[in-house]
Amino acid sequence: MSALWDAFALITEDSPPFAQSEECVRERAYASIALYEQNGRQGVAPFCARATACGAKKLYVPSLDVTDKALDELIAYTLENDVWLWVRCSPTLEDAGKIDSRFGKSAVMLLHECGLLERATVVGGAYLDKDDLSLMAQESVTLVLLPSFDAGYGNGIPPVCAALDKGVRVRLGSGDGVYNPARDMEGEKKLLRLLASAQMNKRDAVSEETAEEMILMP
Repeated sequence: MSALWDAFALITEDSPPFAQSEECVRERAYASIALYEQNGRQGVAPFCARATACGAKKLYVPSLDVTDKALDELIAYTLENDVWLWVRCSPTLEDAGKIDSRFGKSAVMLLHECGLLERATVVGGAYLDKDDLSLMAQESVTLVLLPSFDAGYGNGIPPVCAALDKGVRVRLGSGDGVYNPARDMEGEKKLLRLLASAQMNKRDAVSEETAEEMILMP
């Protein structure tokens, strides 16, 4: 079973300064995400000035709806330092609308245009469309779903069946733990199956075997 590690669960008053920045404090309530790591020890820093100053090699980006300067800095830092990204893409209808209105494309398409998609893991994705999923499958981009988080906060149900049909590799996370305090992946798996069946009006829309693969390494 996956060695799951929550990138933000350990943020406390004693955390490094970059974890206490204004941007990160604002995002903490919903940005906490269970990320799988081979040994469960390697940290993912929130994208902010202090994180890049510290030379972080793994960054969490809660939204691409940032200033032009910040986006340019993210692109330059990622490409110049061989950084891996975990990016919340189209997690809510509001966020998807903001990105489309501003850039004329989805967050996934924006990542691709910026040369970042091939070094990114997409998180959330309740409002990913078929073109997004096709591109993700083409570029072998992993999609991390947060069933209890997105259902609990009313973000929506991700297109898990469409993603699987397109050949996207899907994994599970627990989000901030508000609706799954124990970060129980078996619970996330069961909830995902129920949500998928409700969405598709079909019993066992996602099989037990397929769902089990979502919580396995690598």
